[in-house]
Amino acid sequence: MIKIFLFTLALVAIAALLLGVQILLKKNGKFSSQHIGQSKAMRERGIHCLQAQDKMAYNDKRNITDMER
Repeated sequence: MIKIFLFTLALVAIAALLLGVQILLKKNGKFSSQHIGQSKAMRERGIHCLQAQDKMAYNDKRNITDMER
């Protein structure tokens, strides 16, 4: 049982180290942003984050309601 635990712990440690190689070795290393709204490719396709889409839908709904009056 302990052998499996130590093996798993070593495997997780190696995985974490490999994920952090870029940050550890570069002078100002950092992970790139994972937010949809900050991705150039997604913006070019017109895809926004959920919060931005909700806000746009809310504003469109309010504009339609104002036009019906």
